Amino acid sequence: MATLETPKSILVRTRIPWFTESSWKQVREYSPTFLTEFVVMASQILLYKLAAHYLGKTGFSEYALARRTVSLLFPIPVLGMAVGLPRYIGATNGRGDRDAAARYFGATLWCVAGAAFICLTLINLFSKPFSYVFFGSDAYSYLALPLSVMILGQCLHTVVCGYFRGHMMLGRANALQIVNLALVPVGSFLVFGQSLTKLLIAIGVLSTLISSVGLLFTPVWAVAENNWNETKELFRYGVQRVPGDFILVALFTLPATFAAHLKGIEEAGFVAFGISAVSIIGAVFAPVGLVLLPKATIMLAEGAREELREHLNAMVRVTFVLSVGIIMTIWIWMPNLIHLYLGASFGQVVPIARLLILGALPYCLYLVLRNIVDAYHEYGITAAILFCGLLTFLVGSYLSKRTSFGIDVILGSFVVAMTVIAILSNLECKKILRKRS
Repeated sequence: MATLETPKSILVRTRIPWFTESSWKQVREYSPTFLTEFVVMASQILLYKLAAHYLGKTGFSEYALARRTVSLLFPIPVLGMAVGLPRYIGATNGRGDRDAAARYFGATLWCVAGAAFICLTLINLFSKPFSYVFFGSDAYSYLALPLSVMILGQCLHTVVCGYFRGHMMLGRANALQIVNLALVPVGSFLVFGQSLTKLLIAIGVLSTLISSVGLLFTPVWAVAENNWNETKELFRYGVQRVPGDFILVALFTLPATFAAHLKGIEEAGFVAFGISAVSIIGAVFAPVGLVLLPKATIMLAEGAREELREHLNAMVRVTFVLSVGIIMTIWIWMPNLIHLYLGASFGQVVPIARLLILGALPYCLYLVLRNIVDAYHEYGITAAILFCGLLTFLVGSYLSKRTSFGIDVILGSFVVAMTVIAILSNLECKKILRKRS
């Protein structure tokens, strides 16, 4: 079928020859999801402002710790289904087997419900040790129940969104994302902002109820079907990806930890700030996976490898150009940004942050390429790739004790580790897309 080029896309192609109609089509396809994630990101920034306003300094720290705890524990009961469910639904859609897609959804509900029950029961049975580990005092044991409700809401939200994305119902998935992750937390602050406990319970209860409404648009009846084989498949697929999630967290945590041991807490804080800049740049491209993973799975199931190769190449070009532009802008304006955001006395942060953001380019490319790997492989190849990156970083960081360069070796090792995971992901994608259907 012939494609019609709009005047806008023709103008873009005239100015940027490699920016093809395919690239422009991708921009239109992915932009709603990008916009959704930017709205969520903006709301998260606003939430910290609201926490400072409503809860005060102590309450602000408690809220920040609560959010960090939910973010850390939430992947455990989800069991990698945020990737697994869209992947398997996409594969069954590519084969034209809608009944199997429903069974995979029912299997996901069983897996996540069972894991969430065990996880949340343990949190509440051992609330004092739990609060001591994550909040530094067993006096915060009263937060075990509110945090459990929040985790439950996040689990249900992830399952419903995963179903919508697997079927490429991106409008519904994005709407649920905005309501649960942006509107609900902000609204809860405005009503219950004076009490941290009520606030956390309100967020958890509302997100659970709204996700339950989303269940009405899914084959929830599939939980009563015989989906044991699908349960085993999903569990095997998802569990293998949980270590990868923690390895990635380690890659973004250990540079500051090692810097603290080598140079002290102040220098470690500067490193942590630079790592945060890399995370923020990566967050711009993270939404790609919300669309690309189920799309790639469908195309692979249909045997459309050539079309997928062209699609991926166009996406990589866009990612490369945009990420280089963002990195160059931040690099040039880094002294001014540090001065405005942190103050005139933080000038020594500039060289550290400038070196670290070089790792943002390969990291952004990895965030795009990994979706093809996860779409094709049942086994946790992405976890193995991330382990290679972590091993590279650990070896490089060990050398920091043997050289006079000190912390610069740690920073350089992080950049090299990001480069390794990008290169390995690219090689694996080429291997996948070279195979015959």
